[in-house]
Amino acid sequence: MTNQPITQSQKRLQDSLASLFKPEEAFPSDFIFLKSSSDIGVQRNGGRNGARLAPQSFLSYFKKLNIRPERKDKTFQEIEVSDENAERADFHQAQKSEAQRIHQKIHQADSSFICHLGGGHDHIYPLLIALSFKYEKIIVINLDAHADTRTDADFHSGTPFRQFAQEYSGAFHLYQVGLHPFANSISTMSPIGKIPMQVLWRNEIQESGKLRAFFQAIRQQMDANTAVVFSLDADALDGSEMPGVSAVNGDGLTRLELNQIWNLYRELPTTHKPIFGIYELNPVYDTLSMHSMRMLGTFLYECI
Repeated sequence: MTNQPITQSQKRLQDSLASLFKPEEAFPSDFIFLKSSSDIGVQRNGGRNGARLAPQSFLSYFKKLNIRPERKDKTFQEIEVSDENAERADFHQAQKSEAQRIHQKIHQADSSFICHLGGGHDHIYPLLIALSFKYEKIIVINLDAHADTRTDADFHSGTPFRQFAQEYSGAFHLYQVGLHPFANSISTMSPIGKIPMQVLWRNEIQESGKLRAFFQAIRQQMDANTAVVFSLDADALDGSEMPGVSAVNGDGLTRLELNQIWNLYRELPTTHKPIFGIYELNPVYDTLSMHSMRMLGTFLYECI
């Protein structure tokens, strides 16, 4: 029996990142995608649904990117950690169950680059709960137009950081980058815990030395038992570059500014691989050419 030559499609698959994705049981992997394919929290917040489709839409583009030589021996995994039906039945209990699933997976993937794909920003709450099982101090660097510290009694995509601050017994530091005053109420900006929330407003990003000084303050809060999470709410980015979101930003961060902020994050002396969350992508409102998915897909490609 003669060997059949591989087809063009097969060769393209072999050359793409898709060929590096392994079954869920194949631990450990170098890069782990935790998928939270639900936007119940967005709907509870009065937002436009569709973010539940983001993890699959994002990965469908990301997997098509070509393998670099230094990545040809690396492995990737994608793991669903949310349950949309459970969230409809009991939202907070579903959050707790999601936290347990994330804890199990990141414990198994202790030395991996973690990328958490939402869904709504409410899914960062179970991620932080999962990290709290291991770390005594958690720092979140959140790029966003909104603080997501609303004081609402019902939990949703606008409450995760206040919700976590009220439950976590360790030290929690929240550093917000890119907020707009017009997008955040007085109550939203009220203190969330013992440590005040630090904010670098959108109009301050390019003021001389402010961004680097902001990260220097973060560095001073770190120790060996600190988890530092890079949280990107996609509506932090300018709508001209990021139309596929639940709430389009008319004056958001540029790709260049995003790169600058990520590079400062990578300079921090963390004891773990990057923990990177992408939230509030909404492919329903993306362009036909998947501009938003392509923008963040190529950004992540450069990050890894």
